[in-house]
Amino acid sequence: MYRETADWAFRGFIRYLFRPKGFEVRFAGFCAAVLVALLGGNWLVKATLRGEYSFEIGSTNIIPEWAQWSLVTIFSVMFILCFVVGWKRFTRENELRNRKKVIVIEGRGLREDDGSPLTAAVPADIVGHRLGVSLDLRQKRDGFIIDPDALLPEVDAARRTVQQYARQNDRQDVTVVYGGLTPVPMTFLTGVAFDDEGSIVVMDWDRTRESWRALDSHDDGQRFIFEGLDAVQDSPEVVLAVSVSYQVRDENIGTTFDLPVVRMSLPALNSSHWSQAKQSALAQQLLDTAKLLEAKGVTTIHLLLACQNSVAFNLGRRYDKRNLPGVVVYQYEANGAKKFPWGVRMPVAGVAAPSIVRT
Repeated sequence: MYRETADWAFRGFIRYLFRPKGFEVRFAGFCAAVLVALLGGNWLVKATLRGEYSFEIGSTNIIPEWAQWSLVTIFSVMFILCFVVGWKRFTRENELRNRKKVIVIEGRGLREDDGSPLTAAVPADIVGHRLGVSLDLRQKRDGFIIDPDALLPEVDAARRTVQQYARQNDRQDVTVVYGGLTPVPMTFLTGVAFDDEGSIVVMDWDRTRESWRALDSHDDGQRFIFEGLDAVQDSPEVVLAVSVSYQVRDENIGTTFDLPVVRMSLPALNSSHWSQAKQSALAQQLLDTAKLLEAKGVTTIHLLLACQNSVAFNLGRRYDKRNLPGVVVYQYEANGAKKFPWGVRMPVAGVAAPSIVRT
């Protein structure tokens, strides 16, 4: 065990020492070059022929021998000092890395396969010991939610686990990472639940690459186009259909709701959603729309989302818990007579706990 620890420490320090970073690394390289020149370049092995082969080791006498050995001593000491400084910095950074914690929340639902763990996909530049928090919303039937009521406690349990981990460490030493493949209502609820956890690094599953991916693309500038706001008169309830990845179709809405419909749709549904800046801007548009609906007297928003997991999570995080209308987020079932058979009433607008609403 101790040998393995020593080997790991030695390899880690060597990687650190020879990385192109830090003054001690550059100066140690300079000292090493000078030492090679003094001990190698100024000493030759001479071969002379005196009836038979003999070898003589001597100096080229470019500089006096006493001065040469004085320089060797000076640069050797400086090289050792660089090594000591580098080792202290390495151990200090290693202690910092061990002190920092990365709480990784991975939501799983709908699909029974475990796939690639999110914890292993967290970028290396997020420094800290990984603590995995599983939000398992699977119910042993691939692609179906049998009992949505049973899923609500799981979201709250994950929230309490994250809070417990966070309380055990200094707030500035904790980074929270979220990624998931969960039903849209539960994803939105997770965003609402983790609204108070500060900055969260959001990742998502890239179906093309078949791997987890950070929201690291550029913002293509596409924003929601609005329809139907003027048609909202005195209705206390409205349907808000948000089309990001797919179009929320009128005929599907008609199977479940007989209410005024407000639409928020992207001009191109195949545009890139892998930008944190873009998703933040879309979330702000949802917030502004909810404010407009509240000003029109709307008390309940029936929210239909067609979007990827990270978008639903970020929309949930942005939704104001106190000042906006109540909101129910619905699950889409393509094969049902009612396309939106159930939803989750969010704990906002005075609602203390989430609950399932069946249509």
